[in-house]
Amino acid sequence: MVAVAGLGVAAPPVQATEPWLTVEDGFATFEIPVDHVEEAFGRDVNQVVAEGNFGPSANWAEFGLSISGDTATGTLGPLEPGLYYYQVTADDHFTVKDPTNPTSVSSEPEWSTFFIEGEGAELLADAPESDRGDLQTFTYRSSVAHEERTALAWTPPDYDEDRREPYPVLHLQHGGAQSYRDWVEVGRAAQIFDNLYAAGKIQPMVVVMGNGNVDSFPDELRRHIARAAQRNFNISRDPEQRALAGLSMGGGHAFEVLADRPGDYAYVGTFGAGRFGQLDDLPVEDINESTKLFRMYVGNPTDIAYNDVFHAMSALDEAGVEYEFDGANPDAGHNWDAWQENLIDFAQRLFQEPPFEGMSPGHLAIESAFETPPSGTTPTPWVSEDGYVTFETSTQFADAEHVTVWANWGASHLWTRVELSKAGDRWRGTVGPLEPGWYHYRLIVDMEPTKDTGNPTSVTSEPTWSQFLVPGESARLVSPAAEGQGGEVQDMSYQSDVAGEQRTALVWTPPGYDADRDEPYPVFYLQHGGGQSYTDWTEMGQAKNILDNHFLDGNLEPMVVVMGNGNVDDFTAELLNNIVPAAERQLNVSSEPQERALAGLSMGGFQTMQVLADEPGEFAYIGAFSAGFFGDAPSLDVEAINEGTTLLRVYNGNRTDFTYDLVRSTLATFDRLGVDYEFDGWFEGPHGWDTWQHALIDFAPRLFR
Repeated sequence: MVAVAGLGVAAPPVQATEPWLTVEDGFATFEIPVDHVEEAFGRDVNQVVAEGNFGPSANWAEFGLSISGDTATGTLGPLEPGLYYYQVTADDHFTVKDPTNPTSVSSEPEWSTFFIEGEGAELLADAPESDRGDLQTFTYRSSVAHEERTALAWTPPDYDEDRREPYPVLHLQHGGAQSYRDWVEVGRAAQIFDNLYAAGKIQPMVVVMGNGNVDSFPDELRRHIARAAQRNFNISRDPEQRALAGLSMGGGHAFEVLADRPGDYAYVGTFGAGRFGQLDDLPVEDINESTKLFRMYVGNPTDIAYNDVFHAMSALDEAGVEYEFDGANPDAGHNWDAWQENLIDFAQRLFQEPPFEGMSPGHLAIESAFETPPSGTTPTPWVSEDGYVTFETSTQFADAEHVTVWANWGASHLWTRVELSKAGDRWRGTVGPLEPGWYHYRLIVDMEPTKDTGNPTSVTSEPTWSQFLVPGESARLVSPAAEGQGGEVQDMSYQSDVAGEQRTALVWTPPGYDADRDEPYPVFYLQHGGGQSYTDWTEMGQAKNILDNHFLDGNLEPMVVVMGNGNVDDFTAELLNNIVPAAERQLNVSSEPQERALAGLSMGGFQTMQVLADEPGEFAYIGAFSAGFFGDAPSLDVEAINEGTTLLRVYNGNRTDFTYDLVRSTLATFDRLGVDYEFDGWFEGPHGWDTWQHALIDFAPRLFR
């Protein structure tokens, strides 16, 4: 099942036959014909993204696609079960709907949607035909809006228009810039009510979704929507049998009705709304006496209503208004993921005893407003104690039109871009909550990769990148060890006959390293990837932190780790003729194969595999991180490899890692030839540093044991 939404300039429809989106096992693969996009806009394009609710907290984010030939492609996932909405955008400003996706969103013509089934999204899935209620439209004349209008109504599967006892009714309102159809097209309201009713969790009721885009919603509701619904459906006029709820603007409308006409609706819910106007002159006694339930909902600090709700609750407490708070949803912001959960909770509390009291499981009380540092007062990004990260640019981009932060915080730690908002002469935005760990990012300013000059970190091989750490126990091994307790990192110079130049490697030595020890240290040669440098394992891979913490935990044999420069045509010669001899001359390391290990990521992993094939037995421990075997399989000396290799261990990311298929083929070849190896399994990460940090964390403690 699929559905979508979009921002920007809508493009005319284009002809397409092959699906632009395929979804399998929770992975969404986009294949966008660039010529179709260019035809739609009548211009060449340089950048294509799929943007939707792909970001942290299910907020809007851009997923950059790679253009190869005539196609822009990318695979995102695995995505959590639920509904996703997306649009295709070229060059920041030109938006087109996926013409191969039949779903649509009335209020967002560029959007399409898709649904991923699974645990946690059962109530959003299509119910069996026999359990489905009916969706009907009805029209009414609005003297408030001065036009003919349309509303939607859901009735339960066993709805009886002649039933003697009228049905309770829930009036369910949309948000600003939305339509009366949004609760069905994006909110999955029909599926929610179908499934809740089939499970016996809600009472038989009629749900009315009206058009709230008016200057005076209380008048529109009372004079037109409610009366038209009563004419068309067998619903109660008794306030005890009437409920009203809405999201964002619609939540504000619901509270407005509660304040203006207390007693019209016994049940009132506000989803992601907290701007309720003046709260010091409320008819408190009437509200409390006539309202069975007034329940408030909000997302986490990325929800624009978060602080509004906090301040509104303080004012309501002071005024004496009785209400319930569902707690802040830690997993969603101001978006449909939050509002769907709100509806599921609220519907079960109507016209019956609620399923439980208090906040929803896992939801959090709001102890204080979410505050970020004043503009221009602190280095960026600013990381809160609970993992929310706030970015702010300098004033140099005051005239920019589109600024995003592109970082490894998407599904599987893929790179996705989160838009920043203009704040005076700067751009600013908050992302989170992020899992503990290291994140790397760059700014994209009007499609140009740009270094965040407010962040002092740097990456030698990627001049536009910066980094930050979200602290936490699960990130302990990649976090810096206590001052003075870790090992040392130093330069090692050597002459490269292969490259024809003087080169540098980095060397990690363990705490207590003794250059004069009688017994030489085992040595681990650790290689970088293509387009990288010998500095990447320390700057990006956090190798020093990983080795320090493993050693201090007692998980690591005392060893020396050499990180050389692998940017050569013949790495086997470079390693054996230049890097290894230099290490053995300058360091107290062993020359015995059983005391030597070799591993690398991506290009470095392929180089490692080639050394294994060319010189089996030279290194007793072999690790391939996101790399397979490219060579001629029959030429492998399997007997020599097995006899001379204590450990051959292979690591790789999931199907978003572009080496996935090659590694699968390599493992099949090893199985067929009888090569002894271990496979770590498919790590839920891409072809990136999250995957390779995991590999080093796992591989290093296995050496020389």
